[in-house]
Amino acid sequence: MHEKGSNAFRQGPSQRDAQTSDAGPATVPERARWNVGWARPADEMALLELFGRAFGHALPPAQWRWKYAGLDPIGIMVCRDARPVAFYGGMPREIRWFGTSATAVQIGDVMVDPAERGVLTRRGPFFLAATAFAERCVGPGRAYALAFGFPSERHTRLAEHLGIYARVDEVLEASWPALPGRPGLFQRARPLALEHLDVVDALWKRMAETLTGVVVAVRGAAYIRHRFLEHPAISYLVFLVQQRFTGAAIGIVVLRDHGEAGVELLDAVAPPQSLPLLVAVARRVAGRLGRQKVFAWLTPAAANSFAASRPALAPAGIPVPTIIWSSSPDLGKLRGRWWLMGGDTDFR
Repeated sequence: MHEKGSNAFRQGPSQRDAQTSDAGPATVPERARWNVGWARPADEMALLELFGRAFGHALPPAQWRWKYAGLDPIGIMVCRDARPVAFYGGMPREIRWFGTSATAVQIGDVMVDPAERGVLTRRGPFFLAATAFAERCVGPGRAYALAFGFPSERHTRLAEHLGIYARVDEVLEASWPALPGRPGLFQRARPLALEHLDVVDALWKRMAETLTGVVVAVRGAAYIRHRFLEHPAISYLVFLVQQRFTGAAIGIVVLRDHGEAGVELLDAVAPPQSLPLLVAVARRVAGRLGRQKVFAWLTPAAANSFAASRPALAPAGIPVPTIIWSSSPDLGKLRGRWWLMGGDTDFR
């Protein structure tokens, strides 16, 4: 997930961002009162304090390091008097762009100190952080071909108003009732062991071959291991689903138990024709756990792949935007063509 390492953000300042420098924060126009520069791993403590002020709860340092592992710098930081008041970061994600490989960035941890939120205008701290990130990192000739994320509706409207984002998709919430917890007649599910990770790459290859008309994030073994098996704060249920009699691999399914709220189907790696079998496994797991339902975040393109499992679908109120400030992506081609699930976020 983070194989780009220190090269991921290695871009010089643009003309529009001429008053910032790779050497460190430099003063922006005096009326703005903020300094803009790269955020580095050494800024971890100050950024975690900003996270707590912005979101009202703490983030474990191990989870922060897991998200930004191998990146230096890790994003853009806006400071007032050497104190961070805004941060805009993102995690590299390999994608298949209509059948072609590319590197995107999944935006995460966009945060502004509550004391500065009254300045949500051009030249405010959010604007400065977002546009500096866009200009240095996203678009032709830069580290990332495009960006995507899962911000709130309010955040998206603000970024659209400022000319930074354009929405290209939306998230639906799918749900299925739980099934009795007895094993399936023709399939079996067992926890995915590290020694079986090689099967993930084979399943992803088969899946990718069928998804050439969409933008889909890579779900290979390295990603599944990092994202789910090595998460420092959340225990996921990751199953290898096989044919009971032949042992042939059907797919990988990733679940998270939310207690009375149900079991979340976070990710799946399988050809689309096998996805209903993975949903059935998830529903039986929910039954064994005494939960009432399985639910999932799906973009409409992903929901189409799950259609044979007959999910109930409802809007989740979560837009999927892309950055347009620093580039001119073909929005007509991108709109409604994203194949994303809840596991493509960094926070579920």
